Amino acid sequence: MIVFRNLTTLWLVWTLLVFAQCLRAAQSPMQSGPQFTRDLWRVSDGLPEDTVQALAVAKDGVLWLGSTGGLVRFDGFHMQAYGAGQSAPLPVNSIFCLVADGDGDLWAGTEGGGLLRIRSNALKSYSVEEGLTDGFVRSILLDSQKRLWVGTDDGLFRMNDGRLQRVDRSNGIPAVAVHVIAEDREHRIWVGGSRLMAINPDGTAKQYELPGAYSENRVKTIVEDHNGTIWVGTVGGLQQLENGQFHTVHGIHATVRSLLQASDGTLWIGTIGRGLWSFSNGRLSQPLSQGLLPSNTILSLLEDPQKQIWVGTQAGLARLQQSPVHLIPLAEGSDPDFETISGDARGNLWVAAQSLYLIHDSVANRTHYNEVGSAKIRNVFRARDGALWLGTDGEGAFRLGENKVNHYSAPKDLTNNFIRGFLETRSGEIWLATDEGINRVKDEKVQKLGAADGLAYFSTRCLMEDRHGQVWIGTERGLSMWRAGRFQQNAATRALAQEKTWSILEDRKGTLWFATRDHGLFRVRGDVVEQFTMGQGLPTNSFYQILQDKRGVFWMTGPNIIASATELEMERSVPPSDHPLGVTVLRMPYGAENAQMYGGRQPSGYVAPDNSVWFPTNRGAAHIVSMPQTSTPGPQAALEQIVADGNRIAVADEAHLPARVSRLGFGFSAIFLRSQQEVRFRYKLENFDHEWNLAGSTRSALYTNLPAGRYRFRLVAFDVAQPDKTSEVSILVVKAPFFYQTWWFYTLCALLLAAAGWTIYQIRIAQIRTRFAAVLEERNRLAREMHDTVIQGCTGISALLEAIAITPETNQTAQKKLLDVARDQARRTIDDARDAVWDLRHEREAEIDLVAAIQTVAQQTMRESGNTVTVTGDSKQVEVPASISHEVLMTVREAVYNSVQHSGARAVEITICSSAESSVIAIVDQGSGFIDLAQEGHYGILGMRERMRRAGGEFDLVSVPGEGTRITLSLKRSVRPQRRKQD
Repeated sequence: MIVFRNLTTLWLVWTLLVFAQCLRAAQSPMQSGPQFTRDLWRVSDGLPEDTVQALAVAKDGVLWLGSTGGLVRFDGFHMQAYGAGQSAPLPVNSIFCLVADGDGDLWAGTEGGGLLRIRSNALKSYSVEEGLTDGFVRSILLDSQKRLWVGTDDGLFRMNDGRLQRVDRSNGIPAVAVHVIAEDREHRIWVGGSRLMAINPDGTAKQYELPGAYSENRVKTIVEDHNGTIWVGTVGGLQQLENGQFHTVHGIHATVRSLLQASDGTLWIGTIGRGLWSFSNGRLSQPLSQGLLPSNTILSLLEDPQKQIWVGTQAGLARLQQSPVHLIPLAEGSDPDFETISGDARGNLWVAAQSLYLIHDSVANRTHYNEVGSAKIRNVFRARDGALWLGTDGEGAFRLGENKVNHYSAPKDLTNNFIRGFLETRSGEIWLATDEGINRVKDEKVQKLGAADGLAYFSTRCLMEDRHGQVWIGTERGLSMWRAGRFQQNAATRALAQEKTWSILEDRKGTLWFATRDHGLFRVRGDVVEQFTMGQGLPTNSFYQILQDKRGVFWMTGPNIIASATELEMERSVPPSDHPLGVTVLRMPYGAENAQMYGGRQPSGYVAPDNSVWFPTNRGAAHIVSMPQTSTPGPQAALEQIVADGNRIAVADEAHLPARVSRLGFGFSAIFLRSQQEVRFRYKLENFDHEWNLAGSTRSALYTNLPAGRYRFRLVAFDVAQPDKTSEVSILVVKAPFFYQTWWFYTLCALLLAAAGWTIYQIRIAQIRTRFAAVLEERNRLAREMHDTVIQGCTGISALLEAIAITPETNQTAQKKLLDVARDQARRTIDDARDAVWDLRHEREAEIDLVAAIQTVAQQTMRESGNTVTVTGDSKQVEVPASISHEVLMTVREAVYNSVQHSGARAVEITICSSAESSVIAIVDQGSGFIDLAQEGHYGILGMRERMRRAGGEFDLVSVPGEGTRITLSLKRSVRPQRRKQD
């Protein structure tokens, strides 16, 4: 009896413990069923009102939302309410149902505004004029024959040639207030509302009776599942068609407003006031965590092409996706200071988090080993000999053998009592990493190793033995490698000499991976060390753990991420930033979105025998069941706006910018209904950018002071998990040039420059010619001066000397007289030459009496030649500038000398006539004259012409053979001489 009582007591205690554990698990926010990620949008996120009544995915991948406050376009990143900038506003704001067809049109049923069709932002309303009798449209269906059905509060309609024709009240179809229209696989059209009926393809209709009172029979939604079963949601609950009759599905006592058959076969049931339910494998359940949805009133359900469930509620829009991460909470270990996770071949799975837990059937049960007393367990390791090693937080390490317990502690046995990791080598040695050094245990003997022995740094983090028997030790500052009984250096230790190495992996192909706390991953193949960072596509540069499962998939954790990558991706050469690695970042389930990972103490991750992966978090143990990788469509790049100097430009195939634009911005996004946290963009402005640019979090690109020209802006969007699945959009940008940047301006400038060059060239040539002419003129003047002074004087002197030579010596008087004249002539010649030289250096502008000067010339000529030279006229004095007087006087003298020497005349008459305006000088002889006027080419005559031209006068010569010669010099009194042109 006592035994029975004891057994009963034990059974009761065991039952209470099990019940308590089950109750604790049931009350936990992380339940044992499927766990979901959740994203939520409300008014603060762009919804006009929180009540979301309808959902539809358009052809371009955009999600349209119908709310009580209007129609919203959602690309997965931000929401845009329909109306602003559109051709026509909505007639009413409340959208009750939505259907997107394959042509890109969106059909919307409103509460009071009739039927709407939106095509390329153009709005068309269908109301009474188009045949609709009621403005409250509750359901729209585009059937398999692309016929549009419309259900209203007053009748069923079908679109025909742009008009709505009423279907009920004819052909045996009774009048009906429609709330839902659906089509089954037999192409029957199911109509539910005030009654339930199915319209056959031949037009006949069959009514169905539903169980329950009339008020409970009103139909709200209809769906056919994958097995062909028809489900009907009513005010009273859920009905199922079996054997031609509907039966109530027990368990739901609420209005079923929406039904959805998901691609995985689950039937989702949205109720009014009772939340979201599911029906799968014959079981009805409400598996969602408490608080997952913002409201228990579910108005609409949708599964998108990425297999996500969208839930429209009375308090906002929710997106649900089953998370690959299943979180198992630790009842007494919430947010511990440390946490490690490990397992063994026996199926044990331990979590050390202050307390020690064993996980079984997705439940963490606290366990304890009496041998360690009250020590806090940091890590657990099962050796090949079956011994269990326990590392503690401050009390060393315990080895629990089959019949013996060994306690290793500092300073006697270990370098430190805080254990960070275990390793068993192929030779059977147990290595212990501590906060201060390394310890080798073999045959219960311990060798302590520290910085003095060659360890890179005293604070160790991880241990690993590779296939060559080399032991790698990651520390807080550097990497060490133990081989042949000592620490040795190689390419890896040198490359990671300053790195915080927290995890080491040798993959199944022998490549070594080192996960660092600050600078990403290092891959070592032979002597080649390569680094992978966020620039190559990694989601972080801070890593806690790196593992590889049996399929070759790499698993990585960081402070707040769990990520995976295929073996094929990780074998690639270090990729450039514009072709990054494909890395999948796993989202944590609802309630653990901000879970923090643990690292720095090993093991910080574990690959179980079933190939599932475990990681420690501050919300419990994260369990990822290895699932086949599914390929989903990538994001669609979308160019949203172009802004030029603050002004928005319409997005089209081309954008034309005026020349004055100095700041050009592009705003872009992606149509992607999955989480866009991992969506990346790269862009390039062709003819300006030489390389691709990675976009930042602002999703915009800005260019300043862009030169005039033609450019093409290219935008590429991709998901980091599938970087090869890219989409691209581009736009041609043409910036007009300023007028001074146009081709015609450059051409004009070139022509003007050519003309200017030609003009300068011609001016230069003219200057050269002018200077050359001036030089020639000066030479001619010098020739004239020499001819009229030196040569004429010398000629006279020569004549006098000849006269002296032929005069008899007895006539001393005549010789003396001729010699005196010769002397006088020489002096005058010298004076004339001196005056000519002086005239080369000075401009003589003193007034000279021309009459007196001519008389002097006449007297000199008479003394030299003996001929008669007379000067007559009406002027006693004619004063002219010295330079003019010189030119005229030299001309007169040349004319007189020519008459005396060449004409044979014995008398020369000089006549001077002067008035206020001019003076005329005539030199006349009665000599032989000459016939050929070409003799004017004689230098004397040419010189006379040039002198008169320089003096601004005129020269005229008339000669008649046998009668004589007349030379006329005309000079205006007001004329000043031409100044000599200087070189």
